[in-house]
Amino acid sequence: MNTGPSGHTVRSFDTDLQRLTDVLVEMGGLALRQVSDATRALMERDDALAAGVLDREPQLNDYDLLGEEVAMQLIARRQPMGVDLRSIIVLLKGFTELERAGDEAKKIAKITRRLMVEGGDPIASCRDSFARMSTAACEAIENVLEAVRTRDEALAIRVADADRKLDLEYKAALRAVQEGWVSDPGNISMVTEAALILKAVERIGDHAKNLAKHVIFQIEGIDIRHIKGQRVAEALGQAGLQDPSG
Repeated sequence: MNTGPSGHTVRSFDTDLQRLTDVLVEMGGLALRQVSDATRALMERDDALAAGVLDREPQLNDYDLLGEEVAMQLIARRQPMGVDLRSIIVLLKGFTELERAGDEAKKIAKITRRLMVEGGDPIASCRDSFARMSTAACEAIENVLEAVRTRDEALAIRVADADRKLDLEYKAALRAVQEGWVSDPGNISMVTEAALILKAVERIGDHAKNLAKHVIFQIEGIDIRHIKGQRVAEALGQAGLQDPSG
């Protein structure tokens, strides 16, 4: 970024951009806690954990608003162009992805609290798959936040490509739920709840994947959001870029 008439320098812009990054990473830490607590609450039938997730939901929304405010101030003061503007846009999209991941955690927490009153165990037939999905989703968030913090393209690629494993686990869990319904067709309400819960975790993984793709765009300037049916690393190779993940 060139020095302008107002005396802006690369170093001062980097300081402001780092503040925006720090806010995003802080929000990500809260989003990670929300997902971890929501899925644990369901597995352990812990009403207090679920209630905590719902109580903290406004904090995620506050972070989302703060990120937008910091970004708008940065744009107004520094008038960035090119890669600098791209970095700000990517971080803004990151706030959106984390807020939506938090929404999915809230959904799981609400279902958990309802089940504590009504009874039933919608994940009885897919408990192991749900546990693996939850672990994968939390790891994806944790890793993509590290990629944001360190601008680690290789790590971002691994996060994006690892989402396939979560998708496979999701399909396996759905099959188990469907088989359980076939053997007990009167249990349709639990099947519905299970489908909502599993989809929520799958979507959390998608938001981590999306953020990982934004990080790659920030670094490489190549938009890979709509890549389907192939690994991100392969797509970058086809674009003439070396795969940094090995």
